[in-house]
Amino acid sequence: MINKILLTPLTILLYLIPILLQGQSIIKVTKNDFPKKVKLSGQPILTNDYHHHHHIHVIDDFLLTLTNSGEYNYHVFDKKSEKYLGPIGRKGDGPKEWEIPLTTLGQYEKKDGEIFLWYFDFLRGYLQLMNFSKTVTSKSIDPIIERRLKFNMRVFPYFQLLMGDNRKAYATSWIYEANRGRIKSLDLDSKVIKKSKLFPEISNDSHLPSEVINSLYSASFDKHPKENLFIQATFIFNRIDIFDYELNVLRSIVDGENWQNNYYDGREIDPSSNFIRPRINGYDGISVSEKYIFALEAKKNVGTDQEIENESFIRVYDWFGKPIVYLEITHDLSSIDFDKESRSLYATDYNHQLVLKIDLSNVIK
Repeated sequence: MINKILLTPLTILLYLIPILLQGQSIIKVTKNDFPKKVKLSGQPILTNDYHHHHHIHVIDDFLLTLTNSGEYNYHVFDKKSEKYLGPIGRKGDGPKEWEIPLTTLGQYEKKDGEIFLWYFDFLRGYLQLMNFSKTVTSKSIDPIIERRLKFNMRVFPYFQLLMGDNRKAYATSWIYEANRGRIKSLDLDSKVIKKSKLFPEISNDSHLPSEVINSLYSASFDKHPKENLFIQATFIFNRIDIFDYELNVLRSIVDGENWQNNYYDGREIDPSSNFIRPRINGYDGISVSEKYIFALEAKKNVGTDQEIENESFIRVYDWFGKPIVYLEITHDLSSIDFDKESRSLYATDYNHQLVLKIDLSNVIK
């Protein structure tokens, strides 16, 4: 039985348009196709905070940042006042300590006025639902857990994990997984596992070890806030792929050439060399709202004479692949998350130890 939340106008349209276009679900978009190109600078925030923030998530009225240094894993701030509300997760390997593999993609839900945040452990196979509101209010370093799911990592190994609205978990493959796909799902009731195909195809990929395949297909992963629609923006390949709850590809937004099947040949990839850097043509991060997709272009020239330090580019699309605006940001961004309430992007510039707010209210209507 299909969960009725799936049969929304957006989902139905995403199904019907490729059919009406005779299966043409590939949307080619170049930089010149964007109707607007806007150059923006961010406003530094959390300037009195000493933590070195690597990643940021907007969790309703809060900001949640990930740090790679210090005693704690996450830090919580009030979004409007920027007041520091405390840490979550003491780093370490003790019984109540938070090891580095414990992480989140920022997926949360609200119920009865409380916020619940999904986070996971890709080494031990846990997916846990934190009562974020109670954790913050109680100033507890240890997350207050409302629900815990345990996965058999021999049967369903994963790296990134999201919860669907249909009692299915959706994940990306583990680093050393041999029979990998782009994304996969696990039905929590029937225990049935489904996998999407691994695409675009690489010729003679049997010549490559699994960890090299993992590097070539690495991608940002996210979910539509209300629909069972899942999205990946690949790091190497210039493509953004939208999947439905059955892992069918509804739409692929592409540019350039390397998004195509057999563009690369496994016999020409030397795992002992720096095989990734010359092939980067995709995305280094993604954020989604109910209407928009924000894709942070991966930096191609890091460590070369062509590198421009304070420069990042973000492509903004709607969920049908229509280009909305091309953003040039005068910062070296490492993560982004969109806040629909203020119509702003929150971002981190890890290299310069900055947390930024980028106002899009005059850009995104």
